Amino acid sequence: MVKSYFEKVCDFKVDYAPAKIKKWKSTRTGLQVTLIDQASPIVNGYFAVATEIMNDSGCPHTLEHLIFMGSKKYPYKGLLDILGNLAFGSTNAWTATDQTVYTLTSAGWEGFKMLLPVYLDHLFNPTITDSACYTEVYHVDGEGKEKGVVYSEMHGIENQSWFIENLAAQRALYKNSGYKSETGGLTKNLRNLNGETIRQYHAESYRPDNLCIIVTGSVNEKEFLDQMVEFDSELDTLPSVPSKRPFVDTPRDLPLPENITQTVFFPDKDESSGSILINWIGPDSRDQVLDQAIDILGNYLTSSSVSLFNQKFTEIDDPWCTSCSFYTESYILTGIAVGFSNVSKDRLQEFPQKVLQLMQDHCNKEKMDLVRLRDLVEQRMWKFIHKAEKSPETMAYISIFEFEYGTRNGSDLQRFTKTLDEFEELLTWDIEKWLEVFETYFVKNHCCITITEPSKSLYKRNKAENLRILKERKENLGKEGLKRLEEKLEEAQRINNAEIPPEILAKFGRPDPSSINFILTESIGCGLNTDVLNKATNTSKHVLSDTPENFPLYVHIENYESNFVNIHLLFSSFVVDEKLIPLMKVFETLTTLPVQEEDGTLTSYEDVVKQFKRDVIHSAFGSSFNGRFAEFMSLSMTVKSQNYQKAIKWCLKFMYQTKFTKERVVVALNKLIKSLPELKRSGNYMLSYLYSQHTFTERSLLNSSEAIKNEQYFKDLLDSIENGGFDYIETQLNMIRDQLFDVSNIKVLVLGDVTKLQNPISPWKSLITHTKGSERVTDIPYSHKVLSELGKTGSQKAFIISTPGSDSSYMNVVTKIPVLDFASRTSFKILLAAEYLQCVEGPFWRGIRGAGLAYGANCYAKPTIGELCFSIYRGADVENSFNVAKSIIEDLACGKVEIQDSLRQGSVSSIVNSIAESQSNYYAAATAQFYDNILLKRGPDYNKKLMSALSSVTNEELADTFKNVFVNLFDADRSVCFISCNPAKASGIESFFSEKNYKVFIEQISVDTNDGNVSQDRSRDGDEDQGEFEDSAGSDCGTNESDDDSDDDSDDDSDDDSDDGSDDE
Repeated sequence: MVKSYFEKVCDFKVDYAPAKIKKWKSTRTGLQVTLIDQASPIVNGYFAVATEIMNDSGCPHTLEHLIFMGSKKYPYKGLLDILGNLAFGSTNAWTATDQTVYTLTSAGWEGFKMLLPVYLDHLFNPTITDSACYTEVYHVDGEGKEKGVVYSEMHGIENQSWFIENLAAQRALYKNSGYKSETGGLTKNLRNLNGETIRQYHAESYRPDNLCIIVTGSVNEKEFLDQMVEFDSELDTLPSVPSKRPFVDTPRDLPLPENITQTVFFPDKDESSGSILINWIGPDSRDQVLDQAIDILGNYLTSSSVSLFNQKFTEIDDPWCTSCSFYTESYILTGIAVGFSNVSKDRLQEFPQKVLQLMQDHCNKEKMDLVRLRDLVEQRMWKFIHKAEKSPETMAYISIFEFEYGTRNGSDLQRFTKTLDEFEELLTWDIEKWLEVFETYFVKNHCCITITEPSKSLYKRNKAENLRILKERKENLGKEGLKRLEEKLEEAQRINNAEIPPEILAKFGRPDPSSINFILTESIGCGLNTDVLNKATNTSKHVLSDTPENFPLYVHIENYESNFVNIHLLFSSFVVDEKLIPLMKVFETLTTLPVQEEDGTLTSYEDVVKQFKRDVIHSAFGSSFNGRFAEFMSLSMTVKSQNYQKAIKWCLKFMYQTKFTKERVVVALNKLIKSLPELKRSGNYMLSYLYSQHTFTERSLLNSSEAIKNEQYFKDLLDSIENGGFDYIETQLNMIRDQLFDVSNIKVLVLGDVTKLQNPISPWKSLITHTKGSERVTDIPYSHKVLSELGKTGSQKAFIISTPGSDSSYMNVVTKIPVLDFASRTSFKILLAAEYLQCVEGPFWRGIRGAGLAYGANCYAKPTIGELCFSIYRGADVENSFNVAKSIIEDLACGKVEIQDSLRQGSVSSIVNSIAESQSNYYAAATAQFYDNILLKRGPDYNKKLMSALSSVTNEELADTFKNVFVNLFDADRSVCFISCNPAKASGIESFFSEKNYKVFIEQISVDTNDGNVSQDRSRDGDEDQGEFEDSAGSDCGTNESDDDSDDDSDDDSDDDSDDGSDDE
């Protein structure tokens, strides 16, 4: 029996969440292990390495990729990911400025237990071969183009405004520490990075005492510790002289001695607006009270429409910017940042001083609002409790921070997580204490001001320089040199893609899917909800006994144990007059309007927002439901259970008592117009815009409410208001209100513990009095009902939109499949075939991502609109991505390449894992129930049917599916292509798709020139504007006053556009 050197550091129950935390540390190696016991069908592992580097070589980021290329015990590329697929698991990683974190997710402990030792062996004993470095980091292909997975990733973001801005700020703030470095790697350095340098970095940083293993979920503790003891025994012992801890034992950067102002430029043809970032170095981040105080003050300045900065700079007739943001970096000294987006170019230089002066003027007892500060402390505390209840991920992130910056013995974890004492202390602070901290860290603390300007001349220079470099490279290499490079790449790929011996895969086995404990919630239907067959439980009896007789409202409840209630009101947009849909973006300001009280008085929007924020934890109003079902409008709130009836009253106030005033509408229109340049710089956003414009009709929210499409319409509305036409606009907005909020058009969804609600249904009676009522509920607004002719037929056209602000290319290729087909065997085969193509270490992963052609390549079905999609995300070469995908599918279809049993089985497991991950907490499981039973009509046993059907699909059936369905993606007569790309690439892409027999249309959104006029050239050189849009749409399902507290700034090595096909609206 192997001796254990692990000593328990802490063992405690969290006071405010259903979690127990234990931590151990090995006295022999220094390895730290944390277990967060919180019930979940998903077991998550976070393997954190503290990474400090003093250059921009990209070693941390490239190593993150190379870890997955094989270990000395398992020297096979992709083995880890293939095993992950087979074990209902998935692997991932991110690299941030101060850490690299590897993740392992598995549906259940059995699969996790199988994968853990293999993963850890990859971390400590990677092969890091030269052939892997060649394909993953950087190479030049046979056409003279620069490729490599990491190179392509960084090339896609290096000229983005946010990247340039953040890097400039890092450089100015940090001179002595690794915080100044771009750990992702700058492209100029990636060209010269070699395997030996990366291997040396691994030897220095990936030490047992510099790594922490954090595991969350439902885990067999004894088995887990036995694994850790076994693994620890194989590691090197601690050195006699303790190694320096990154950032803790190395030189530290202190707050700046004086203010710094710098101007940086990013390439773009639209020079109308830029951004501003103000940074400070703050207090020790390990001081919990002070760290939370900084966060509260930042929110005081920027969060919600009543914050100081929003009141002075955005919620005005002529806004200085369209949004203010605040975030902190959890470095050893807290990094503080405030950002301002879409600042007019002529105001960029003067704006920062206005910000600093405002803060200085506000730093006194008369102006600082103590009541609002305490409100913000309460809100922040309850949001944190809600997140901690939903997911153990919250505790995992704190554990990563504690490992990196806490005391060496690991005991800080209990101090950081057990209680909420820091919030309680902040609630006792008087105004003098708040002013002291505000003055110290925001007013008197010296800052770095980074002004980020767009530059058309830089755009032109970069374009010319890139063409010159490519031309010179081809000339210098010549045909023979290019051929040698092509052969070198092929040889590296051959080495990397060596087949994994079947016996290695076989020895691991497969966990039993029946061991996955899916979360169950109880569905209850009330009023007009006849979709649910209520069971005779105590909960349903409690709910139904509170339901008025003949209640004319559709109510659906998903019951589960919780201290919180989530309310969603869903409204079909199909009842709104088509001509009114362009006003929807203005209508979305509903929750930031004055309220006409029942006594006739008008409560200002500022007071409305302040009161509302006291009662709710999260809120949102806008298009879509949770980012899906884009033709819905939804009003959502999360509240403490005791505030349930308050939430209902707020719903009624917003729906029926708000008043669209001239002042608020003008503010909304100005913000919409000024936000457009930033949207136009996003290649991915513009792809969604292009797709929706041509796929859906004017009846669609996705099409007609899109802000970019309505730019001139919004400007005309402002002119109309200026000329006395507001009354007509107000009438139109109230027409939307009357149509949208009729009781027959409302679906009420309540998620949470209704046993804690004395009256779960009867408080909704007051909603009925506001509308005429109906015994019929409006139909679900499926997107297939608003497909354009092209969206219905899908053939022969390719649309290209050039996006000067993006260096990467994005592509969707779509073909038709049956609409609303979820349960047929054909639908299951399509789902499995798509996963086979896109899964980690699957054909697309190896053939497209692995060759450096694109950062992400995915394939997924969208049954609700009858579409199969092949997508490219952050593409370096969409033409070759298209060709490679076409060859892969055709070879599988005709049998030239055999379908692998292990990959097919892994694809099934990957889908099972996706289902489990999508239902990893009670809220997510409850929402999935509502999707399946009510919105998609798939029934409560859909997942069981799906898993059973997938397991029975044969290789022959998959081959037939590729032949009969997937090859259509690359047949011009049966597919449509949408591409967003840099103008320099438009001409080449146009020629490519023309040769493929597509009729190609190149489009480009108009941009503002220096003088504010709109420029819209129509020349045909592939760079200039080539026509305006007929109509438009986008995937903007953004909401008003959203309260998302996401603060994960990591460089997540994942493909965000993947889809398991389980819900595609």
